[in-house]
Amino acid sequence: MPEWKMHIKWSKKIGIPDDIARYTNGVIDAVGDYPEDFTEYINKVKIPRPKNKAPFSIADLLTMYGRHDFGKKDFIKRKVFPFFRRKGEDYVKAWYLHFILDYLVDLKDWMKDTGEGIEEIIDKYQKNKAVTFLGTEEQLVEVINFLKNNAQELQKDLDLPE
Repeated sequence: MPEWKMHIKWSKKIGIPDDIARYTNGVIDAVGDYPEDFTEYINKVKIPRPKNKAPFSIADLLTMYGRHDFGKKDFIKRKVFPFFRRKGEDYVKAWYLHFILDYLVDLKDWMKDTGEGIEEIIDKYQKNKAVTFLGTEEQLVEVINFLKNNAQELQKDLDLPE
């Protein structure tokens, strides 16, 4: 994963306020205790289970599957993302930016082995990994276009193969 300074640097470059970037990155990477509003949300939202079994909360799932980078679990992302969507567009952009940067670093070896470039990997994220809900595609496309327009600098910052 990229260091936090990279997440913050790229958040600033796209125009996401520092407090929103730190909040979003902190929740995704589970740095310290969760903020109060997020804790309330993950304890309140319930996931149904087969009959005669109590439902899980999102907090239960995060305990079972790990808090750090819960985004590797798509079913958890689908339950958490609506919280960020309700908080606003900058939170959604910070969400996408965080996960795309992580995805690029995760696929660094793949890029070396296949010769695929940064733009192709970003396209893979959009096609295969991005969680979207009605009204969030615009923020996803904005983040993707921004990263593609800054691909050379991003490649250097994340030490990605050419």
